[in-house]
Amino acid sequence: MPRPASAAPQPSSGSTPEDVSRRTMLRGAGLLGMGLTFGLSGLLSACGVAAGDDTAEAGENRTGGTLTLAVDGTSAVNDPAFYTTLGDWMAVDCICRGLTFIDFESNEPQPDLAESWEVSDDQLTYTFKLRSGVKFHDGTDFTSADVLASLGRQFDENDKTLPEGSSRPLRSLGDNVKSLTAPDDLTVQIVLGVPDRMMLSDLSDIGGRIISKAALDKAGSDIGKALVGTGPFKFVSATPGQSVVLEAFDGFRLGRPPIDRLVLQQVTDPSTIVNSLISGDISATQFTPYSSLQSLEKNDAVTVQDTTMGFDAIMLIDARRITELEVRQAINLAVNREAIVSQAFFGKAQLPEGYTIPPSQDGYDPSLADLSAYDPAKAKQLIEQAGATGRTVHLMAASDSWHPKAQQIVEQNLTDIGLKVEVTSVDPATYFGRVTDPEDDAHDLMIWERNSYVPDPDNMVGSMASPSGVYGDYATGMVTLKGADKFADELFAAKNLEVGDERTATYSDIQRRWAEQYMTLVMLAYSTNPVVSGANVQGISPNALGNHRCFMEKASV
Repeated sequence: MPRPASAAPQPSSGSTPEDVSRRTMLRGAGLLGMGLTFGLSGLLSACGVAAGDDTAEAGENRTGGTLTLAVDGTSAVNDPAFYTTLGDWMAVDCICRGLTFIDFESNEPQPDLAESWEVSDDQLTYTFKLRSGVKFHDGTDFTSADVLASLGRQFDENDKTLPEGSSRPLRSLGDNVKSLTAPDDLTVQIVLGVPDRMMLSDLSDIGGRIISKAALDKAGSDIGKALVGTGPFKFVSATPGQSVVLEAFDGFRLGRPPIDRLVLQQVTDPSTIVNSLISGDISATQFTPYSSLQSLEKNDAVTVQDTTMGFDAIMLIDARRITELEVRQAINLAVNREAIVSQAFFGKAQLPEGYTIPPSQDGYDPSLADLSAYDPAKAKQLIEQAGATGRTVHLMAASDSWHPKAQQIVEQNLTDIGLKVEVTSVDPATYFGRVTDPEDDAHDLMIWERNSYVPDPDNMVGSMASPSGVYGDYATGMVTLKGADKFADELFAAKNLEVGDERTATYSDIQRRWAEQYMTLVMLAYSTNPVVSGANVQGISPNALGNHRCFMEKASV
């Protein structure tokens, strides 16, 4: 998916479709289903969303009003087990909370609905002590039964509460869970088959969010149409192709949010996003066009937030279509990444010197810079040696954001080394389905991205170098290559190492062998989803929002 960053995803090496790239932004022209002449203010007014209170002094931490986030889209289905759009998952992030929490200021999991936990000496049994007195939006008490129901449906593909097409982002974690039990109302015990150091981090992701069992029992597979959680905002309404409206939850365990309402508004036209940020119709977004950042930085009406480089801009190579390693290596060497950084991202990016692990994560290793070298002469030589000069290759990309310009640059790069390139531009709403369809006619080369929904190398190389899941199977066919299966065990072992030199070296070794022996993923750049907010907006957690995580409980307008 089309995220995560978004989103998409990421939890562990057996990644699922939702977790690959949850970021499908800026679809088409105008507001989907609405004419541009209608305007964002008119839409909010028609939805009954009140304007914020402008009476407070500038810079004062105000209460009340509505905060409006521009999102990529909404299908009006908000379910932790079912990916549709980033906007829908951002709503889940606001409505529900999980056992653990990562705030993206630190990469370490913190207690959330779990007050504390104990891990057995053999690292197989996790015993979570749950917080008492926590209420769901429907008034029911949070207990261990809610945890069992919420996580259990992720682990069981036959669970009757799953909607058709569920991606179950915790599926790979569930494959390693031997038992999920509740000794009492405030205790949950998870027993693993083999140790998994990343479990606490994975439970912080959107797929690990806890739903009211009472609501789940009542709604079943329709729970995503009126999700009930313990988060800072509760569901009010959702209109497909338009918006999700939430309101502050008075009973949120960390205190009522300062704002009264949070609107996740689908806005698809880049100029509308920019103009609406300046006018104040949009409070904040991580979908700001890169081309506008320089001018926005000079505008006193907005704040361009400083966010970490958290996502990988990538190009996937289907080894079932481009079977010769030499040709895949040539394609990698042909890409002018400096041009992509300057022209596709307008400088808001970095060269991918650490291969798939960005500089914001432990494990970043610039000694891997040669894996993303630009050497068109050698690339042309490899193409000639493989007898591939004049061969036609298909290059597919989504039609939004940085993707079209990157596609144009790569098209020229590959033409320069002797390949004929046929390009396909795809609406973001349907791009994920095409990337995950090996039978697609344009499935040779696919420009995409990987977001850091859980800020750890396991979320990046751990997912993308795995021979199973979306990347290693559906997208690239790496699973069909001799010896590729060894990476599954190696990646699992790597994520269980303590953060430090040994873990970094292990991930670096895996990445080097993956790139040199298989080359199914070309790194294009590191970048960030640029977060821009109104000058009067405070407390939006920009590093989290830059990774498509929506933590608005402290936000004010």
